[in-house]
Amino acid sequence: MKKIALLDTDFISKTYFIQDNCGNHLIDCILKMPKYNFFCHAQIVVELNRNNNESPLWLQSNIASGKIKSYTDEAILESLIRIRGPFACTTYTQMLKIACDAFSNNYFSEHYGELEDIDYETVSNEEYLNRLQMLDIKVGQKNNLGEIKSFVLLQVLTFMLGEEIYVFCSDDKNARSGAISIEGVRCISLLTAFSRLKKEMEWTIFDAEPYIESLVNYYEKYCQTTFKVMEASEVKRIKRVPCKQVLQEIFEGKFIELKNGMLRYK
Repeated sequence: MKKIALLDTDFISKTYFIQDNCGNHLIDCILKMPKYNFFCHAQIVVELNRNNNESPLWLQSNIASGKIKSYTDEAILESLIRIRGPFACTTYTQMLKIACDAFSNNYFSEHYGELEDIDYETVSNEEYLNRLQMLDIKVGQKNNLGEIKSFVLLQVLTFMLGEEIYVFCSDDKNARSGAISIEGVRCISLLTAFSRLKKEMEWTIFDAEPYIESLVNYYEKYCQTTFKVMEASEVKRIKRVPCKQVLQEIFEGKFIELKNGMLRYK
């Protein structure tokens, strides 16, 4: 059975930067994992375009080739029309509010409150999408719009498919907490992505080593030398462990993957 995988901006950006000695990107290794169908929201392309690297071209190429399926808000609304009929716009607004509330109690009222004033009995789908687009523009940059839109798409995929869904996501605590609040959703962080490659691609430490070195070097640029992992106890205590040690211990089988994308010692 195919697994549904949703990619967010931060995850793509970081795993694109992480490469082996031949310039192969970690994200390409992840796309090769069997039995996964990969999705993203079109807003991810917009946000990646703000970075000075080739990741937007990489994403657009993989969307064009069919390796990743991109959903616009229009495509989401079309899917909701097939399921909810005349209640599609109302359903989108409800899903958007749930997504906003995962980040801040005031996010929806601050950025999308106007959607509550719409007469949903008379508004056309085109009018609704135009209003939504104008509000998106007002949200501006660096306001989690990519994560918000991804969370809306996550709800739609769950609604349509009803299967276990994996969110390959950022380290943002709110984003992960919101995702796992939906039944059947698991988060895959940058660390647990290595664990997945070990399980599903039979990676060894030899396969992972160049990517580990690249990842450690990446974080050193931002003065991060440790990762947070959970201790092996019933008490939910977090400890900081050197980055390279955590990555090596993944391939020694010392961790359990948690639903929120964190690792816990066995």
